[in-house]
Amino acid sequence: MSFHKIFSSLDPSAPRKTHAMAPGITEVESVFQFDNLVKGLLPTQLLVIDFHAVWCGPCHAIAPVYAKLAAKYAHVKFVKVDVDRNQQLAQRFRISAMPTFKFLKGGREIAELRGASPPQLNALVAQHAGPVPSTPATTSGSSSSAGAGAGAAPTPSAPSAPADNMISLLSQISARGLTCLNESSSHPLSSIIGPSHGPRGSSYLESDADAELLITIPFNEPVKLKAISIFGGVSPSQAPKEVKLYINQLSMDFGDAENLAPAQELELSREDIGGNKVELRFVRFQNVRSLHILVKSNQEDDETTRIDSIDLFGTVGDSTDKGPLPKHEHEH
Repeated sequence: MSFHKIFSSLDPSAPRKTHAMAPGITEVESVFQFDNLVKGLLPTQLLVIDFHAVWCGPCHAIAPVYAKLAAKYAHVKFVKVDVDRNQQLAQRFRISAMPTFKFLKGGREIAELRGASPPQLNALVAQHAGPVPSTPATTSGSSSSAGAGAGAAPTPSAPSAPADNMISLLSQISARGLTCLNESSSHPLSSIIGPSHGPRGSSYLESDADAELLITIPFNEPVKLKAISIFGGVSPSQAPKEVKLYINQLSMDFGDAENLAPAQELELSREDIGGNKVELRFVRFQNVRSLHILVKSNQEDDETTRIDSIDLFGTVGDSTDKGPLPKHEHEH
């Protein structure tokens, strides 16, 4: 039965029961809130989503069990989504019955439970919760009230390149020359970067004819790039996987990309596309006037590639070399 058929059959005049939200459970009010919540979680942190409805008897019956699990597993993020108030999220996760519980890690769905079965719900949470993280003394964030994702990620990838003065460089991007080849007309690059970008969470870049994208990002003045973040956690299967970075080309198309040696090649993991900062070979990105991002493939070879946001980190740096670099010849 389709989602629309289920919800179009509801009687809008029927009384809507409500209940207070239990401690440790977040009620999701919008797609924007949900996407930001996912982006803020650690790659190994379990997210449990309870898709429910106020008119659903079994949903109310299992609510106390869900609340007890939230109290027991404080390191797991528990949320509730009202399917009537958040139909876009319900459609995204293909919800066709209530309650339905979705289990995610790193933005990727790892398990599902349909129906109000306390034993199965308990078993799935126990199976995927993982160990309790280290005490705050071992992380960079010591406040227990900082919220999910506020502490330092336990991954060993974090000796961030001189982070003392590293900033987001989005404000240094020049709208003139900001282009993307093979972008969908309904979801262009300009919807996530530039002066006309849309709200984060509902806007995204998507490829058109196939999975490849070629993004050109010019800067107002030379910058030093230290890290890049490509968030694709909303639809992880479509998120970029094989990425090549080029710099300082006057113009570039897919043919040029095949004939030029990239400054760096990346293979993005599931954790990376959750919003991780991926460090770059800093010595190769010292005098960047334009960055060219070639996306060759996505995580699960889907027909199109989707990117929800891009951020670039580094510093604004002066350089005596102002001339164009027609060809990049870094060897690996």
